[in-house]
Amino acid sequence: MFMSSCYRFIPVEKVFHGAGVIENLPAEIDRLGARKAALLTSNSLFASPVIKRLEQLLGSRLEVVLSGTVQHAPSQSIFEIASRLRDRGIDLLISLGGGTVIDSAKAIALVLGEGLDEPQQLQSYSVKFEYPDKIEIPQVKQKLIPHIAVPTTLSAAEFSNIIGITDEHRKVKELYIDDQLTPKVVYMDPELCTDTPDWLWSATGMRALDHAIETVYSKQTHPITTALALQSIRLLSEYLPKCKKDPADLQAKLQCQMAAWMSFFGVSNVMMGLSHGIGHQIGAHANVAHGVTSCIMLPHVMRFSLPFTLEQQALISAAMGGEVSGRSVEEAAAMASQLVVKLVADLQLPLRLRDVQVRKEQFQPIAEDAMRDLVVASSPRPVQGTGEIVALLEAAW
Repeated sequence: MFMSSCYRFIPVEKVFHGAGVIENLPAEIDRLGARKAALLTSNSLFASPVIKRLEQLLGSRLEVVLSGTVQHAPSQSIFEIASRLRDRGIDLLISLGGGTVIDSAKAIALVLGEGLDEPQQLQSYSVKFEYPDKIEIPQVKQKLIPHIAVPTTLSAAEFSNIIGITDEHRKVKELYIDDQLTPKVVYMDPELCTDTPDWLWSATGMRALDHAIETVYSKQTHPITTALALQSIRLLSEYLPKCKKDPADLQAKLQCQMAAWMSFFGVSNVMMGLSHGIGHQIGAHANVAHGVTSCIMLPHVMRFSLPFTLEQQALISAAMGGEVSGRSVEEAAAMASQLVVKLVADLQLPLRLRDVQVRKEQFQPIAEDAMRDLVVASSPRPVQGTGEIVALLEAAW
């Protein structure tokens, strides 16, 4: 029997998925009543054939194409891009790229909509959290420019009402949460992902796996999100290796995109956990991509959480294709982190912090900032202090 509760949907209006669905983009822009769209993309995609295709597709609807996004969305980069859009009458943002581009577009909508002039003003909008349960989530006051997201990686940032913006002076990644930050429309078109580097596709796939696993054993589990997360784990375990073997396999890429969607489906109801909280701050302090932080930290966090999540991790093992038949719950659960390590190795991604230039002297500040990250409160095993996080970082080094 489930306790009475309320499942809340964030306002994604439509998700188009499949090869060639991007051709519908002009009609969707017209439906939203937009006349001056700004297309934000990564530096690597700025001169790509994909941009030329979108320029031809959108015609006069497209006011400007711009890049300049920086990994982990440092606040200064957000304001620099926003300054290039002020006073141009932009009424729609389109993001083309991975989580950095999508989060940057969300942040630009916030900066322009609220009329912010300098990074320090963001402080009044960031989530304030004091472990374990003191939280303040400021609300956006003005109506923001709508956003259409066209992801080319598997980070799933397009399916959340959350932004992570890095305060580069304090080297802290802060969260911003408001329903208006949610993209209204998402296009998952595998044809647009063929230029995504192999390592980035695999690493962001591991980020999606991290979403799914921490959803399954979150303190705030829900049967809908658990079912979707387990299916996400099944699909990622099967299709990420297929994408690695054949990057041109559009069906495998689409299955991974669907899995990424499932991994982050209920983020406003079921918060992520300790792997995400640590990963946010490794990114801010050491400039490591979030997909890579998931590869390295997730197995260690799973082992840390194991005594509190035996049944859930046994389900994760089964979803990843582990031989759980005839095994005890304890044995099946213990396999889960091993299967994650094997998948990371098969994808030829890093498994140690030392291999991505994280230094031991960074452990204490990473741990201190992680303890101020909202998602750490959702760890099924309560975190007793920075010492436990430093120990996890030591184990991962």
